[in-house]
Amino acid sequence: MTERYYVYPSSWWPGFLEKTDANHIGFFETLFTYTKLNNFEITFDINKATVLLEGGLPNNEIHKLKEWKYKINFIGEPVLPCYESYDVCLTSVNRIANVVDLPLAVMYIHCNHFLPRLLNPSIVMQIPQHFCSFIVSNPKCQIRNEIFYRLNKYKKVNSMGGFENNMNGTISNPYWSNEYLNIIGSHKFMICAENTKMETYSTEKIVNPYLARTIPIYWGTHNIKNIFNPDSMLFLEDESEEAKEQLINKIIELDTNDEKYLEFINRPIFTEQNKRYWNENYTYDSLGIKINNILFDIYV
Repeated sequence: MTERYYVYPSSWWPGFLEKTDANHIGFFETLFTYTKLNNFEITFDINKATVLLEGGLPNNEIHKLKEWKYKINFIGEPVLPCYESYDVCLTSVNRIANVVDLPLAVMYIHCNHFLPRLLNPSIVMQIPQHFCSFIVSNPKCQIRNEIFYRLNKYKKVNSMGGFENNMNGTISNPYWSNEYLNIIGSHKFMICAENTKMETYSTEKIVNPYLARTIPIYWGTHNIKNIFNPDSMLFLEDESEEAKEQLINKIIELDTNDEKYLEFINRPIFTEQNKRYWNENYTYDSLGIKINNILFDIYV
């Protein structure tokens, strides 16, 4: 008889269990069906539980409560996991034996079934009404701030977050909602740099401009070029003055030439190489294979 696993979720963000957040437990409910853990049940009975599914850093009290069959961890933030405390970790790292590379951007795409929209984006025929959007509350990323300040000197960037707001109010729609996407989609560009750069770390910040059919202005992991067509984004290659100047000049070039803008925005989001990389690393099937390799020594 196949062993039954009782999965106990612990230390997750608000909306994760209720499935009211864009990134929620439904991702793991699907993912586990692609693993040897497929005979599972989510439980909140600690006495019945056999598998710990923990978000963030380890809660030592939970770890010591019982002898867990397996301990599984996910971190969506740009911090290294405490991988020695778990059987398998899923996060934005791809160089540790018991860690499966899983950026938050990938979970976001799966949770919200966005992949078909990204593979088959709508054709943009008209130039958007506004120049550039910027929706940021965290002021700590100096590179992102500098991109905003430089571009805003050229032409007003509509800042709709809590940082450097110039729109008489912040955008209140959830970042995964159609209302939010429609707002950023009314702009030609979006500054969507990450809070920091770390290994394969990426979030919804790069996904949303693609969904909204606006050109992403991005700074973050170079791994993003494995996921998305590097020629479909405006990527700050490094933090040098030369790279910043090249980025700003390219934005101005596209802003002042409608033909070039439309050619750029309609480039494919995935190249054939990107599709192969996704299939090898980020499909449910490929993630399940990697988890099986770690937990059960099953190699295919």
